[in-house]
Amino acid sequence: MRLYLPDCIRDITIVLALVVGVFPLQVAAFDLFPDAFKKTKINRYVWQLQEQYVALAPPVDQEMARRTPNQHPAALDVGDVRDALLSLELWIDGGFFRNEEAEHLFSPGQVATMVRHVVVALSKAKRDEDVVFNIGGYGRVAADLVSEKYWTAGRIFYANGKLNIIIGTYQAKKDRGTRQAEGAYGILNNYADIRFDHGNRGKVASMPGRISTTIGVTLSSSRGRERPDWVQIDVAAAAFAFQDSLLPEEEKRREIKVKQEAAKLTVERRQMREEMARLRKQLDNLKSGGLTASALERRLATLQELKDRDLITDDEFQDRRQAILEEL
Repeated sequence: MRLYLPDCIRDITIVLALVVGVFPLQVAAFDLFPDAFKKTKINRYVWQLQEQYVALAPPVDQEMARRTPNQHPAALDVGDVRDALLSLELWIDGGFFRNEEAEHLFSPGQVATMVRHVVVALSKAKRDEDVVFNIGGYGRVAADLVSEKYWTAGRIFYANGKLNIIIGTYQAKKDRGTRQAEGAYGILNNYADIRFDHGNRGKVASMPGRISTTIGVTLSSSRGRERPDWVQIDVAAAAFAFQDSLLPEEEKRREIKVKQEAAKLTVERRQMREEMARLRKQLDNLKSGGLTASALERRLATLQELKDRDLITDDEFQDRRQAILEEL
């Protein structure tokens, strides 16, 4: 006697059988990748807003961390760190259908949201702690008509006098199909299925390009190769270069001209002080009877020259001239 099951029950039975049969293999496969589903250990949160946060955590690669220990706690200027972060660019390699291009590693909104919390975290961090972060942003899709949320996560620490940033997850987005399926059931803004990687010293993260080297920004090297996901920043130099890049060329030229004129005026003022000192010395000689008429004439001519060059005012000229003539 043959037993016929409805199609839905038969399908469920097949799926259960497959799960039971394959599960041991899955466990064995998971053992081959022990870090695949691990979450970053957090010591304490400095700031948290929904899935975004800045927190303190132990380094992932303890051996490399001991080799180059953190200089924590670190006191940094919020404005300098902000400008240094804004200066970071990601150079994206071109392909058959597009050219190479550069984009900001962090948007201005992302920097404004996290920079103060990062500086506070660095000032509270212990030597054996890194700062980890996860910050959201919005990218344009569909001909710039729709915004799509993404997240960037990474690790920050201060060592060798430089601010180190390692990017683990860059602009991760929730799968559109999953989002649409959840939306059909009224599930909105659920990001629990996204895994945020905070990067580490011993493993190169998957990046769509490489962080650009600019003034004050260099790539870290690991095993003789540059890391596209890890930069070391001279905060003061990078901040100054960023501010300088914001100045229009005309204003830069005007600023250079002002500096040159100021330097010229400084030299002329020094020459004036030296000449006035010589005049005073000649007057002293006159009082003692050692100044000849020709020498006096030369001093008066020099005084006139200073006035003609606008190095002394009319009042100063008259005062000095009167003082010389009174000695005749």
